[in-house]
Order: sequence, then C-alpha cells, then structure tokens
Amino acid sequence: MSSRVQVRVESGILEGQICENEFDSGKKYCSFQGIPYARPPIGDLRFKAPQPVVPWQGVRKATKDGDQCYAQHMMNKKLRLGSEDCLYLNIYTPKLPTKNSNNVSFDLKPVMLFIYGGGFKFGSNSKIIYGPEFLLREDVILVVINYRTGFLGFLNLEDPSLGVPGNAGFKDMVLALNWVKNNIKNFNGDPNNVTIFGESAGAGCVHLLMLSSLSEGLFHRAIAQSGCAMNLWMPCCRLQPVLAAKLGIDSDEGKKILQTLQSMSVEELHAFQESFPDGTNASKIRLFGYTIENPVGNDQPFLTRDPIELIEKGDYNHVPFMLGFNSGEGMIIRIPTESSIPENCAHIDKYIPHDLNITKGSHLSRIVAEKIMRFYFKDTNLRLDDIDSIYKFFGDNYFIRDIHKAAMRHSKSTIEKCFFYEMVLETSINFHKKNSKIKCREIHPSTAWANY
Repeated sequence: MSSRVQVRVESGILEGQICENEFDSGKKYCSFQGIPYARPPIGDLRFKAPQPVVPWQGVRKATKDGDQCYAQHMMNKKLRLGSEDCLYLNIYTPKLPTKNSNNVSFDLKPVMLFIYGGGFKFGSNSKIIYGPEFLLREDVILVVINYRTGFLGFLNLEDPSLGVPGNAGFKDMVLALNWVKNNIKNFNGDPNNVTIFGESAGAGCVHLLMLSSLSEGLFHRAIAQSGCAMNLWMPCCRLQPVLAAKLGIDSDEGKKILQTLQSMSVEELHAFQESFPDGTNASKIRLFGYTIENPVGNDQPFLTRDPIELIEKGDYNHVPFMLGFNSGEGMIIRIPTESSIPENCAHIDKYIPHDLNITKGSHLSRIVAEKIMRFYFKDTNLRLDDIDSIYKFFGDNYFIRDIHKAAMRHSKSTIEKCFFYEMVLETSINFHKKNSKIKCREIHPSTAWANY
C-alpha cells in the first residue's frame, strides 16, 4: 500500500499520507495537513473578514502543518512563531470514502472540529499538540483549524467603510466550517453530523458560534471545555481610541490608523501589540476578543447583540450543548507567561470582576476584596502557602463563575439538551502540572461557584 493518498476537494487535489496510530496498535489513518480554507489574509486583507480560498492547479502536498498565526510561543515569551498566512486546517480520517454502485458515498463518519485556546493571543492546530490518535479510536473524523489571533484577528475600528468591525478571527472559524460542510464528505465525513469543541478561549469560540447567526446550520452539537462566551475575558474593548493615543493620531481618524497598522511588517505589528498590557483575567476588558458589531453597513456581522441577551431570549443556534470546567482551573496562574503567585495575590481587589463596575482602590473595592478574602481564605490576611484556596479563587474568577451562569441560562432557554460537568480526574499525564512543576493537594469538586 502506498504511503501517500489523494483526495479531490472543491479547490483542487490534495495529497496526504497514511500514518500508523501509535495508540491503537495495527490501525492506520489518513492525515491531510496544511489545507488552505481561505485566501492568505495579507496586504489589504489584513484585519478583514476572510475570503474563500483560490483554487490551485495540479496536486497540492498536504503532509505538514501550515503556519500558525504569527504570535509569541505559548511557553517561551522570547520566541515568535508563524506568519500572517495562517488559515489552514488539518483533517484526520480512519479511511477514505467507499462508494456504492451508484457512486454515492456511504458509511460516513461523525466529524469533530476542534478550536484551540490561547487567550486569543497565540495557539495553533499543530499535529504535535492536537494530533488525532486518541479520538480516531472512536471512529470519528477529526478536523483542527487555525484562526487569526491578536490584532490580526480581533482589531476593531469604528468606520464601517473600512471593513474592520472586529471578529475577523471568529469569521475565520465560520469560513472553515463552511469549507468542512462543502468538502468533508470527500474524506468520509458526514456534513450533517458535525460537533464543534474547544478548550479555554476555544471553548468561548464554540459558545459564540452557537450565538452567531452567521454559523447557522454549519454544526449540530457543541462542547465548550473550560470557557464560555460569558467569561469576563471574552469581550474586546473599543480599540480605536486606545490605538490612536499610542500612535499619536486623532481618535476619529480610523482610516489613518488602519493605514499605519497595515504598513507595519508582521513583526513590527506584533511588537506594537505587545507594548500594551493585556491580562487574561476578569478584572478588565481586554484587547482581544469578541466585538458587538454595528449591523449598519456590515454585510455579514458575526455578533450584533450581547451574549447574555441572546441566551436569555433563546435567539441562537439550538443544538445539544455540553459545557463545564476542571476542578483545578486556577492552576492557569502558574503558566510561565503569567505573573507569579505572590504578585497575583498581593492585592485581591485588583481581581474584582469588571462587570461589577467597582472602582479599583475605592472604599467599596476594599470592602468587596475583604468579603472575597473571607469567603476563600477565611481571613483578611492572605497566606501564600494556602495554595489550594488560591487556585480555587482564580479558577472561580477566571472561569467557573461564568460557566455556571451560562449553563443555568441555557438550561432555561434551550429547546435541546444542555449538559453541565465538572472534571475532577487527576492522572499522571497532566502536562500543565508537570511543565509548571505544580505540587498541591488533590483539588476536590468545587462548591464555590454554587454560592459565588
């Protein structure tokens, strides 16, 4: 049997490879990597909605990952990876289609499409990180997509004629889903049985896709792992005044801001991006995330109303929905690119959720901070050796409080099933704990979210 295999899609012929599944002895699968689903979003297309891929001539190799969106390495703050030409996806299938006498494919497999996290600042669909070996044992087809991050994916400007209303990274996902709908049958996938799933920021993306009319009919189930659209680190601030002040340009000159940013090299743009402080906590509105778009003069807005309003009114894509969290979510503060624990915990009032509209450093802020301290630490004096309580506080604040709220709201408005879970399993293959040298007592099932 040849180690290479070809599939024709709408835009041309792809050549992938046959691989052995090291976790399923003797089983093989077909791997197609670096498949373009859009035109490269470069030049005049920088910051704008993605455009359909241009067909190619001949056979296109699909045996290695496409570039990720240019960004800082997840674990090494000094390392930069990728390029602007990043709109690629990977497909892994146990087998290619078998056709009957009428040349019609049968025995199509369920499709699972994964969206990675990374706080909208970095991430990729790398096969090394998000390979298919475990999931393909369940007889499904796995698709893993790239999308734009940072300013490249989430810049928003106020003049609708500029074509940069925000949400370009989410529109990447919609175009990828459209590509899958039109082509996945050629990989033996069922376009009418697509489950989207994602983790952390990727989970927030999954939830937003449920809430967007732009993605209607493109998927049939959704799983949000450790994130949701209601997490307070999901929305993006109004960037135009922030950028104008930094660039020394009048805040109403959106066209000049766009021209300036488009004239930068991707390296210069990333350095400019990194000159802004942007945490991933719940205490302030961030530079990267969703924008509520003005539909006037906007042909295909991704999101035009607040997620909470859409959920409560039931105005979203009703599909079976699973969402939840891990018991040790607060361990995220130990990622090397985040602050150290002593810095994080020095002033708890810095982490009061911004949706409470409490001025930091005010008398009310100090009162709320004291209540938080007593709730989590049973005292107003923080002991840094009480690591489990610290993890619970940050887990609730970053993730769990809002995931629980989202589950409760969906359970009241959905016409489909809604599943809410908490993962408490601890195993020997926990990459994050090993990488961050985390040693702590077992994190027991959370009760804080129920009373927050």
